Amino acid sequence: MPSITRRKTIGLLTGCVTLTAIGGAVAYTTQKNAPNLIVKNQTKRELDITTVIRTADDNEVLVDDTASIPAKHDDGYTNLASNEPMDVTIRTETGLENTYRWEETDPENALSVSVSTDEIGFVVAKPP
Repeated sequence: MPSITRRKTIGLLTGCVTLTAIGGAVAYTTQKNAPNLIVKNQTKRELDITTVIRTADDNEVLVDDTASIPAKHDDGYTNLASNEPMDVTIRTETGLENTYRWEETDPENALSVSVSTDEIGFVVAKPP
C-alpha cells in the first residue's frame, strides 16, 4: 500500500492543497474545525470513484459523491463532522471497494485514501 510521505503530510496539514475537479480547479484548505479527506487516484488512467461517508453512530450520510479523477490526481472533501467516528466507503468503476472506520477524526487530522489498480488503502495523517 502506498504511504503518505512526511513532506506530503506536512504540506497537507499546514497549507492549501490544490486539487483538480471536473469543471476547474478547487482549493481545499485544512479547516480548524473539521477534518478532511483526500482521495488520490494512483492509476495510469482516469477513474470514476464513489465516496460515501457516514457517521458511525447514526449512519447519517455526510457525502455520497462520484467523481471522475484523472490519473495521478486528487479529489477531496472538507467540512466533515469532527470528533466523531465515520465510516468511509470508496468504490471504483472497476469493482474495487473498501470501507474504513475512521476513529481519529480530530479537527487537525486528515484521511488520505490511495486508489491503485488492485487496492484501496487508508492512512490517517496527524500533525507532528
